[in-house]
Amino acid sequence: MVNQNKFNYLQVILLGVLSAFAVFSMDFYLPGLPGLQHDFHTTASLAQLTITASLIGLGVGQLFVGPWSDKIGRRQPLLIGTFIFAVTSFLISISTNISWMIALRFLQGLSGSVGIVLSLAIITDSFNGPSLTRQIAINQAINGIFPIIAPVLGGMVVALSNWQMTFVILMTIGLLLFVAVFFGLPETKQKSPQVQSVDFEQPSSLGASLKLQGREYLKLAHKKNFMTYLWVQTFMMAALFAYISGSSFVLENIFHLNVTLFGLVYALNGVGMTVMTALAGSLAPKYGERRVLGWFIIYGLLGGTILLTTTLMGPRLGGVLLAFFMITSAVGGVQGMATSLAMQGQQAHSGSASALLGTSRYAIGGLMSPLVGMFGTQTILPLASLILGVQLLAGGCFWRSQENQ
Repeated sequence: MVNQNKFNYLQVILLGVLSAFAVFSMDFYLPGLPGLQHDFHTTASLAQLTITASLIGLGVGQLFVGPWSDKIGRRQPLLIGTFIFAVTSFLISISTNISWMIALRFLQGLSGSVGIVLSLAIITDSFNGPSLTRQIAINQAINGIFPIIAPVLGGMVVALSNWQMTFVILMTIGLLLFVAVFFGLPETKQKSPQVQSVDFEQPSSLGASLKLQGREYLKLAHKKNFMTYLWVQTFMMAALFAYISGSSFVLENIFHLNVTLFGLVYALNGVGMTVMTALAGSLAPKYGERRVLGWFIIYGLLGGTILLTTTLMGPRLGGVLLAFFMITSAVGGVQGMATSLAMQGQQAHSGSASALLGTSRYAIGGLMSPLVGMFGTQTILPLASLILGVQLLAGGCFWRSQENQ
């Protein structure tokens, strides 16, 4: 384990940025999603598939990046991933049809997965106990800044230029992160003879390697405590991704907000996520992580109930904005607590555990995008129903586990 005193503030910030830059790539171009639909002469559902493709890439990539990094270390996958992210961002900016863009978004998500899984793995390599919880909370708080600035900046870029320019900027961010990792981030993975991971350097043993990888995931899947918090954070993240997929159409098409106002609303919700993440981290030492997690699940359920109720009564902008704020900010509190509780005691398999957490949340997140678009974008009811439904599943998983303890 790396001495935590060797981590300076810049490295802590870098880990937060690495964990967020792939998701930033979605928030950043969201204000331009209706424009993208118009430019490609396509449907809202196909336009939303650019989000789904990225989420699938994020999920699939983590399944392999986690065990790979447990074997060879954290730095090399980070360098490869950030470079490929930059290349795919440039190719997206010059794409000429929706199918080409969807395929590239999958590759972009695949490469972006390294930051999500390995930032958490590096923290788990380097800290434990209360320090681990504190560092995860800091990481989540830094992560939460990006939903604040991404849509505002994205809205400004789209208003001044076009959605293609957002991906040129993402290319630049990818290159800067490559340089930052190369010069500023040490290797934290200590070799352990007890950990068997996928040997990507021996193609002849691919079958055996995949079997070992599968066994590692099965071991994690049989850990009841780990799986409880995996499902809690997965279903709450599903609510967030449903919001991400549908909010631009709801606010721009139904309530006729322009891209700048949409960006400001999205940013305010990002502030809520950051504040609630910090609040959860400060409450956990006094009241316990499980209790704080339960409070934020209830808070999120209240927001989902408000959204469905105001939709059925005749949607009003004020009620929808309040509900969106509560739904998204609740995720900030839940995510930090659920992740910390799931990662406790997983130091030997931190890469694989982090990968499984990430894959589950982005896999179900990818399912939300087409579901939201499938039922149309001229009514809020499908979005409200999906959000409350997955929140209830998260609450059910949590309270069932509490009864069994």
